[in-house]
Amino acid sequence: MICEIIFTGTELLLGQILNTNAQVIEQELSALGIDLYYQVTVGDNLQRCAAAIKQAAGRADLIIVGGGLGPTEDDISREALAEALQLELVQDERALEVVRRFFDRRGLPIGSNNLKQALVPAGARPVDNPIGTAPGVILEHAGKTYILVPGPPPEFNMMVREQVMPYLKTRLAGQVGVIKSRVLKFCGIGESLLDEKLGDLLKSSNPTVAPTAKFSEIHLRITAKARQAALAEQMIDAMEYRVRERLGSYIFGIDDDTLPGAVTRLLHEQGKTIAVAENFTGGQLAYQLSSASGAEHTFAAGLVAREYRLLQEISCLRPGDIPAAAKERAGYMAQAVRKQFGTDIGAAVAVHRPVGEDCAAREYSLYLAADCNGRLMQRKVIWSGGRDEVARRAATLVLVLLWRYLKHGIPF
Repeated sequence: MICEIIFTGTELLLGQILNTNAQVIEQELSALGIDLYYQVTVGDNLQRCAAAIKQAAGRADLIIVGGGLGPTEDDISREALAEALQLELVQDERALEVVRRFFDRRGLPIGSNNLKQALVPAGARPVDNPIGTAPGVILEHAGKTYILVPGPPPEFNMMVREQVMPYLKTRLAGQVGVIKSRVLKFCGIGESLLDEKLGDLLKSSNPTVAPTAKFSEIHLRITAKARQAALAEQMIDAMEYRVRERLGSYIFGIDDDTLPGAVTRLLHEQGKTIAVAENFTGGQLAYQLSSASGAEHTFAAGLVAREYRLLQEISCLRPGDIPAAAKERAGYMAQAVRKQFGTDIGAAVAVHRPVGEDCAAREYSLYLAADCNGRLMQRKVIWSGGRDEVARRAATLVLVLLWRYLKHGIPF
């Protein structure tokens, strides 16, 4: 079965709110084995919404519309569905009961504009909404299934999970399977090299294998569709084995694993501790290493200062000790923080201040260093972009370099 989702709301197109409903419905459909090929967002316009429904009906069996079921003039999902299918809107007594119940429980009179929420396209049935005024709608028409769900996340989530999904399971019993996914997380490898090594696997149709680049990481999603969950898991296991045969040395985790968590696990396994010093990344490196699970055994301390000279004061170093040149400074900071806190590893980030401080995007020369029990390693990188983005990338790259060293002994 193929599904298409339409989300209505001009505020979505303007970026005023984040569409968290999308992730909820996508995960639920995937678990039920329903294919989702298109997801459309349309503004609060009757004709455009109706056109989107018509378009969806031409390429999907199940059309779900999220939002647009409120009492105001710009809530037009019911009207758009009726327009698209050339059906009359009629008042439904069960829908009216849902609307009245909301106001009766609160001792409030029902507003005249709320009465439109009791309208459904002819032949449709309402879906209960225990926590809101907007009933949902389910309509089976000309071999297609149309479902309207209210937009507020609490109402959307409850209706989807407690009513829409059970309806679909019953309605489609025996027709759907299960879709399972697993994400392998890589670091220390570029997207082009990964594509070169896994090119033939990326063409697989079931399971599918799809990479996504994220800062200094690459996430590889393996998705399998089968009649039973156990079979889908077996298909994923087999594909993961093939991937690991070729690029296993770059995989730091799966699914919910994080890079800070992977580094922390290695530190704990090897009985090592770490401290960091930052004068550019604003404590992002210290935060990631200190908040990972198990950090209480591995992370000692972090020194953070926007101006490197302040590190002398907060770290009780002798005046003039910290070199002015960023390259030498990064190495010195790594050595000093390790010695000061008595850790096995000291890591540091230093920056050569760019020319044109007021520019929105400029070039940064960054120096990353680590002192691992007396072995000093350093890396220079040059990046262009906004300061926040470059700082995040720098903190992530330090984690990548630490993971590579701890896991495989690869120096910076």
